[in-house]
Amino acid sequence: MTSQDTPDPVSPIPCRGGCAGHPGGASRRTVLGRGSLAALAGAGSLALAGCTQEIKDRENAQDHYAGSALTDALAADDLPVGATQAVEVNGRTLLMHRVDEETVTAYSNVCTHQGCLVQPVDRAEGPAYACPCHGSNFDPVTGEPFGGPARQPLMDYEAAVQDGRIVVKL
Repeated sequence: MTSQDTPDPVSPIPCRGGCAGHPGGASRRTVLGRGSLAALAGAGSLALAGCTQEIKDRENAQDHYAGSALTDALAADDLPVGATQAVEVNGRTLLMHRVDEETVTAYSNVCTHQGCLVQPVDRAEGPAYACPCHGSNFDPVTGEPFGGPARQPLMDYEAAVQDGRIVVKL
């Protein structure tokens, strides 16, 4: 090569369809198509964000499970008065608390803050349900949150003591 020669304008690295001025560069159709896909993805993200906020809003969140059939959960003797425990019933983990001889509360074990799994805990003040993710605590009698970021109660299930058994409506 002499000083009179001009270097080849084509880059030694081949263009893969996005280089203007190169053979095989992006056409107007390609640019518009990619732009449309990006716009759709952005709109979809905004729509999902709106749905997520709707679910977080108290007036739109379900706080009571409207089941239809009473299902046997455990023997009444297995949950003494004042006790709290997690019970597996037909594939669902329910948090149960025996208030008195005739009253049992049952709640979903899914935290209303961000969906982590809540667990029964013994505290100096009495039993509670605690979320290990962000520190929300829930009252085992009412399901109402106290402390932590959760603002909505746990979803409750109808439960009762019948014939020496604890039953829950699923």
